[in-house]
Amino acid sequence: MFSIKNPHKRGKALESVLNKIFEENKILVRESFTLNVFDGEGIIEQIDGVVELENKLFLVEMKWWDKPIGVGEVSQHLVRIFNRGHACGIFISASPFTKPAITICKESLSKVLIILINLEEIHRVLDQDGDLKDYLQRKIQAATINKEPLHVPV
Repeated sequence: MFSIKNPHKRGKALESVLNKIFEENKILVRESFTLNVFDGEGIIEQIDGVVELENKLFLVEMKWWDKPIGVGEVSQHLVRIFNRGHACGIFISASPFTKPAITICKESLSKVLIILINLEEIHRVLDQDGDLKDYLQRKIQAATINKEPLHVPV
């Protein structure tokens, strides 16, 4: 995937790979999908995947950009989560998250559970034959208890 220059194609390839990883770890509920408007306006939402952890559904957003993820990107994902009532969120990025993006997610934790993950974290867990499900659960606990959406478990 590193050789793919087009960010959209690279992102689609990332979705596919991560959904397979989630499926192998028995946490995938649904692969990427879109919701369309019936009156011809087109796609209103695109969800990169849905996983189940701790008996909760998490909408997954994945980005492989060459720039940091900002407030706009995380806010868009937060709106998707808020609009579903009891859903939670995971945002995975190959690039870092800006401090304001982390702050907005931290502030949102009083209303919705969201965790932020750098792609490098997933790579490290898999490279060390770690348990991805356990790793994600530790991130969820840190977000819930300590209000740390970007906690990196050791």
